[in-house]
Amino acid sequence: MRFRSDAMAALLSACLLTSCSKSRAPAGGSEGSTSAAAPAVQQRTTRGDLALRNLGGRIELLEQRAKRRDLALPARGQLVDALLQRTQFLGTFDDFTRALELADAAVRDFPQKPDAWLLRARARSAVHRFDDALGDLDMAAGLGADVDARRASIHIALGRDLDKARAFASARVERAPKLEQLGLLANAEAALGDFDAADRHYQAALDTLRDVSPFPVAQLSFQRGVMWAELAHQPERALPYYAEAVRRIPEYVVANVHLAELEAARGQRDAAIQRLRSVVERGGTPGRDPEPLGVLAALLLAHDPNDGAAADLIRRARSGYESLLAQHRLAFLDHGAEFFGGPGGDGPLALQLARENLALRRTPRAYGLAIERAFGASDTALACRWLAEAGAVRAHSPELAALLDRESARCGSR
Repeated sequence: MRFRSDAMAALLSACLLTSCSKSRAPAGGSEGSTSAAAPAVQQRTTRGDLALRNLGGRIELLEQRAKRRDLALPARGQLVDALLQRTQFLGTFDDFTRALELADAAVRDFPQKPDAWLLRARARSAVHRFDDALGDLDMAAGLGADVDARRASIHIALGRDLDKARAFASARVERAPKLEQLGLLANAEAALGDFDAADRHYQAALDTLRDVSPFPVAQLSFQRGVMWAELAHQPERALPYYAEAVRRIPEYVVANVHLAELEAARGQRDAAIQRLRSVVERGGTPGRDPEPLGVLAALLLAHDPNDGAAADLIRRARSGYESLLAQHRLAFLDHGAEFFGGPGGDGPLALQLARENLALRRTPRAYGLAIERAFGASDTALACRWLAEAGAVRAHSPELAALLDRESARCGSR
């Protein structure tokens, strides 16, 4: 299993601390199904397509109010959170730009309101502008806001002060075992490699849900899948959670990509290709997530190196990544490094992006990606330096430990 991004982890963590995880789906309907298998999560929810339609309608209504200039600060927060939520599930990355515009305007218009600074911190965290977001949290704290949970969430995304983050989250859970506190604790435990404890707390977070929205069920199921597949090195344990995320929201782009990769690894190539083609047909337009294009191209090329459709997919994916890196570089360093180091065919650029990503955060996944891209670019000296540094966090990730054990022989004579 190749190392994947920390990008969604940051957005998911941000949403656990906001109304992203609390949106109520419209009444009527029941959860969608993509498999005859029993659900991994038992909560009943409304259908994902209805929930997404409701989300789009709420965004449209709030945008109409914004054009009339009658959007108060709480409503601006609702609009930003709704845009970030749509991005999370549909990969509508143009929404990042709009969310940042709204957040910047909120700080200009309400500089003495802590909620304005908290709003911008959420938007900036979503695009991995973590230092800027921490600065906004400092401003909010100076105006009387409690920012400790949000600061801990950013530290987890950065791989910083993880023991402190877990202790903080654990104390909060003791006082109030709610969705946000349990999700934060699970994120900290996953980052530290305590996967069984994290899984229990993800389930406990799900058990707190009392509404019928499919969003938090899909979100937490996806996070559990990421943890088992990409940190714990146990992809089979991830499979039912990825499937559950897609069952709740069939349009969930990144969950479909992860599930397709597991299907391909299990020899279900045709199913994986069909899944990715469906995702591409639904959302392969400018401003959307280019990752499905690149992953589908890689699967096609593995079967036929001269596949003409793959060449077109790569062209479209390259254009998408170039645009996203120009607009929100920090948020797409890791995905860009994966694409350009794979089907994108630009090893030097992939290494540069991986280097910048590792400078941003010293997480196991960032180390794994950087090491792979350095070896891929034949920069063995750099790969071996990073391999030695990564020993400090190998205990947090069996996936990283496996990579270090596999590649250490290449550095043994240096």
